[in-house]
Amino acid sequence: MFIQSFRLPIGINLSNGLLKINQGSLLRESKVLINRFYATERLTVKPLESRKTFLMDYYKDMMESNPVILFVHYNNLMKQENEHYRSLIKSNGGKLSMLRNNLFKAYLRAAHTEDPSAPIQNKDKNMNHPLLPLFNGPTAAIMFKETSPANVAKIVKLLEKAQDKLFIVGAKVETEVYDVAQLNEFKKLPSKPELQAQLLGLLHILSGAGLVNTLEKGSQTLYLTLKSHHDNKESQGN
Repeated sequence: MFIQSFRLPIGINLSNGLLKINQGSLLRESKVLINRFYATERLTVKPLESRKTFLMDYYKDMMESNPVILFVHYNNLMKQENEHYRSLIKSNGGKLSMLRNNLFKAYLRAAHTEDPSAPIQNKDKNMNHPLLPLFNGPTAAIMFKETSPANVAKIVKLLEKAQDKLFIVGAKVETEVYDVAQLNEFKKLPSKPELQAQLLGLLHILSGAGLVNTLEKGSQTLYLTLKSHHDNKESQGN
């Protein structure tokens, strides 16, 4: 365990060249991630500048800043294929990132804590996180900055052509965990702006109907009052 004052990482080199971060971008990204979540001093399992601590912070940021994440398994992706799919996914509104299963599962078991990189006792770990069963093979995440069923539908269609090279095993949508069947239903939904427009239209119709009912009731009450007054005058006259 380490208690360290804030220091910027000096560099990182992730395996297989799937995610390359140069020193300058690493320093900037690490500073943003660490400043976002923590004060100037942290208690961490691994040194603050280590790759493992950096990745735990990256996974926390990834899960909390992307409302929709598709989890996919990949098989025997060559470098050229990896770049090809990254480009296609990006052009359809997503971002592909390869994950380190052991570290990501460690993050999931501690995701409910303020700092997943901090020491945690076994009794406090979430061993039943619904995403844990998905990580039984090389896994990647496709992230979306917006909750867009249309973009998800495009990616699902794209990955159907990839077959066993890249295929979906589950997803996180907002705060829910979806299996493939639920995701296929989600992709058919209208977008949030469309849903909001439909809701506003419905409220407008309902509020209009309520106003008409109120006016009708008001006119009926006025009519009954006037009729009663008229009947009283006639009875008095007689």
